[in-house]
This record gives sequence, structure tokens and C-alpha cells, in this order.
Amino acid sequence: MIGLFDDLREFLDTLQGMGELKVVDGVDWDLELGAIAELMAERKGPALLFDGIRGYPRGYRVAANLITASKRRLRIALGYGDDMPDAEIIRKWKDIYENYRPVSPAEVSDGPVMENVIEEDKVDMLKFPAPKWHEMDGGRYIGTGDMVFTKDPDGGWVNVGIYRVMVHDEHTLSFYVRPGSDGDIIRRKYWERGESCPVVMTFGQDPLTWISSALPLPWGTSELEFAGYLRGEPVRVIRGKYTGLPIPATAEIAIEGEAPPPSEERR
Repeated sequence: MIGLFDDLREFLDTLQGMGELKVVDGVDWDLELGAIAELMAERKGPALLFDGIRGYPRGYRVAANLITASKRRLRIALGYGDDMPDAEIIRKWKDIYENYRPVSPAEVSDGPVMENVIEEDKVDMLKFPAPKWHEMDGGRYIGTGDMVFTKDPDGGWVNVGIYRVMVHDEHTLSFYVRPGSDGDIIRRKYWERGESCPVVMTFGQDPLTWISSALPLPWGTSELEFAGYLRGEPVRVIRGKYTGLPIPATAEIAIEGEAPPPSEERR
């Protein structure tokens, strides 16, 4: 219906071909990467793809400033040309909301996200170059432009939100959810029952699915169904082995886990 990129890599290739992406080599994950990304955002510079990050093998990359720092890159993600007036884009989005019809995800058995599977004690989240982005951050954050999946235990619908995700150790992540937001309401339902909340997190996905996760959709509206509507075709997902939650088949990284009640784990 709008723009259609199958995955993040295709989007990055398009940005590079249009002069909207710069590869940065050899930076430090500790503050330097974040400072460069912040400066480029302030200067309305290109999207950045960091490689050769100190202490990590080449190919373990971090992408930054892909959409939010640039109106042009947002237009590219949505499939709109530079010559389309802003007012017309606003009218298009008004029509999109008014004519919304959910497109359910298509469950598949395999996809690129399954090329490398690590389970149980072999999981090591420190193998990824999660940056310490800002001086006052409490640690390293692998998730800013991420997607966090939870399922309402009452209504049965899957919510997808964008929450900051911090790396604590090899096996522990935490995610900040603003009190009162959908993800917070859902996980508290599990906690009130004395249960852990099943969670899937993905890092690196196609832009339209990510954009859908950032939209202020009504309670009970599936971001994956909205993304399918925007794409004009279902989002392909794999059912998580441990959580039963949907995992976009073309995500770069996906993890399954659970958020225990604060009485058990406060991080």
C-alpha cells in the first residue's frame, strides 16, 4: 500500500544508494558511538551504520538515525517521494486511519531470523555491541529502535511497543515501559496473578513494521495487523518456541524470555 521493504538490510541498501547512509568504522561502543549518532542527528546528517566496533568482530553492526532524525528517510520508509507536499501526506494518513482494515500476520515455519539459533545457557547478550549511548545512562542499551511483544492474558491480542532495553548480563535484559502504557498494563496483569509475563524482543526489522509499533493505536488493536495493512500483505511471523509469541521472520535479532514479577527480580 505504501513503501515495502522486506527487511532492514534492503532498507539500508536503499538509503546507501540514495546517499542517505554513511558507514562509520572503528568506534568505541562506550559513549563514542552515541556521541557521533547524536551529533549527526542534531545536524540532520545521514543515517549511520557502525562496523568494526572496538572489541567486536566485523559484521556485528549497529545502525542509528535511520528514520527519526530525517524527514526524507521517513518518506523513503513510507514510499513517498521528495516532491509530495506535506499536506498531501497528512491527508493520506487521515485516509489510512479512516479506512483501516486489519491484515492478520501469516505464520511461517522458517525465515532469516532462524539462521542462527542460540538457546539456554549458551545465550550471551554481551556478544552484541550494545552501546552506552549517553553519559548519564545507567548501562548499555541494545534496544532503542526495537520492538517488544507481549500478549494480553485476557483479550488474547498481541501488543508491540518500542521500549528502551538495557543489557545487565549475559542472560538478563530489562525494558522500561512508561506506567499506564499498553505493555505496562499487560505485564502487570501477569504479575497480579503471580506469573511472569512472556516477552519477545526484536532488534532490526523492516521500517513499516517498526513504524506501526510506534503509532498510538487504540487498546486491543494489533500493531502487526496494522503493519500488514500498511504493507498491503501480511507480516510473516514465526511462533516462538518458548513464549508462543509471534516473531517477525525477517528480524535481525530476536530473543524470547519472560519478565518476572518485581518481587522476584527488580532489575
